[in-house]
Amino acid sequence: MIIVPLTSYGVLEYLDALRDLLVDSLRRTGVKVEAYIWSEVLKPPIKCFNWERKQYLARCVINHIRSSLQLAGVNEDSIVIGIGYLDGYEDGLNFVFGEAVPGNSTALVFTRRLRQEYYGLQPDFNLYFNRLVKEAVHEVGHLLGLNHCSNQGCVMSFSNSVVEVDAKSRFFCEECARRIRELNI
Repeated sequence: MIIVPLTSYGVLEYLDALRDLLVDSLRRTGVKVEAYIWSEVLKPPIKCFNWERKQYLARCVINHIRSSLQLAGVNEDSIVIGIGYLDGYEDGLNFVFGEAVPGNSTALVFTRRLRQEYYGLQPDFNLYFNRLVKEAVHEVGHLLGLNHCSNQGCVMSFSNSVVEVDAKSRFFCEECARRIRELNI
């Protein structure tokens, strides 16, 4: 797995700890994975930015990540997750915290709405980092073949607000862990 920073602000200082907890969450399901941090910030192209919405189109950024890493020689089967202090959306949605495209093994997490400051509140490092980890694990879960889970404590439960992100853990429930093991044997 390769973790790719899309911005330096709000991302770089968290990557080592994020990698460790992401690997830990997967290993607890029985999935052995090694994770590496891409050595450069891979800024999304301006063509992915919607000026009216002031947001990035998730699929466009995902395609940029994958094509840039393929040019650099990264195997197309490698799981890749981009992390950026950005705001993103998908067609038909006001915003997304993240997006995954299992067909090209690439996902991303938009972190801007995960920060307390976005809502006019005081910064909270721990809360932001916990949200970031949960959303990263969630998107990797999609890349491993999981859909959303009805168990609200499971990392794979759908989150439409930070309140819902806060309510879940960074771990897969027993059913999702079992499904990961079955899908990835």
